[in-house]
Amino acid sequence: MKKSLILLLLFLTPVLLFSQGNAEQAMQESSFYQATDANNRTLKLAEKPSTVLIAGKAGNMPANALFLFPEVTSMDLTLPKTDQGLGDFFSFIRPELDEKPRLSQTASVEEIASRNADLVLTKATHFESIARKLDVLGIPNYTMNLESYADWISELEQLGKLLKNTSRANEIISLYEKRMQPIRANAASLASDQQVKVLLLQGDRTDNTFSYKIAPDDWMQTWMVETIGAQPVWKGANKAANGWSTISFEQIAAWDPDMIILVSYRNPAQMYVDAIYNSPIWAQLDAVKEQKVLAGPHDMMSYLQPVASWILGLQWLGKTLYPEQYQNLDMQEEVASFYRDFYHLNDAAKLDKLVSLYADSVNGNK
Repeated sequence: MKKSLILLLLFLTPVLLFSQGNAEQAMQESSFYQATDANNRTLKLAEKPSTVLIAGKAGNMPANALFLFPEVTSMDLTLPKTDQGLGDFFSFIRPELDEKPRLSQTASVEEIASRNADLVLTKATHFESIARKLDVLGIPNYTMNLESYADWISELEQLGKLLKNTSRANEIISLYEKRMQPIRANAASLASDQQVKVLLLQGDRTDNTFSYKIAPDDWMQTWMVETIGAQPVWKGANKAANGWSTISFEQIAAWDPDMIILVSYRNPAQMYVDAIYNSPIWAQLDAVKEQKVLAGPHDMMSYLQPVASWILGLQWLGKTLYPEQYQNLDMQEEVASFYRDFYHLNDAAKLDKLVSLYADSVNGNK
């Protein structure tokens, strides 16, 4: 009996020690603020980051995501300059941010490192130019992609883990899903012959010359048009490696879209709409004849891009292209409720300002 008991103990002891070791390791792991970034690196921080710097071009995208979490209100933030002429809303929400100079989008890695931030956030596209070099210097950094709906959902989950606020991450995702459900249902109800042929163009101007560009197939702008049940006529035509591609008028005429939507991330899009309506060349298009050339919506930032307010762009597209299906959707209320729910902005005057900016941006479409 004693021999059997001894043998049992000899068998169980390593198992118990292994289990205890796993439990201790799990406890140690849970003490870290850790998550996996867009370049598949796992970042572990001993403490929640309180001094955060956002570096590089398109830094407004990770900043948008970070501002969805309440932790941002107590962080010492260094933001990059924006190259969007419309500006951004970060200091609108936190006015004290205007007191701190913004970092150049082309700031060197040495300058970024000299700021001694607990955490540097940057776009995944800056992995080689910024993130990898910060790794060498031992500066904690985290990359985010945020170029698609799937990116936003998965990366919000990871950001929630990094901040140890998964409940807020889940809440944000639920807010997106709540707005997505009727959009998916409406799109599913459309027959193929009901789908509007859409051409979404980014306007550009050099001196007095206007040019127009199309987005890549896998970018959010293309996904948005498809998701509301329309046909992005430009799909398959962008041969650029990674970015907007200039398109000729001859190709646009060949596509013969039902509706043309103009976006600009540096100027109000209405100037490009006006240029098209004033052009005798464009006048031959049915979309121009039928007054179906529209400016995309914005407040302080355009909604038709992969920032947090992309959901407002999606709702606007649905209501604009299929008004009967979205007749109960009040876009001005959707704008106000977006900032209340997603950013916890409850200042009535600020909400009115954002709604007014949105309304002004689309008034020329009427």
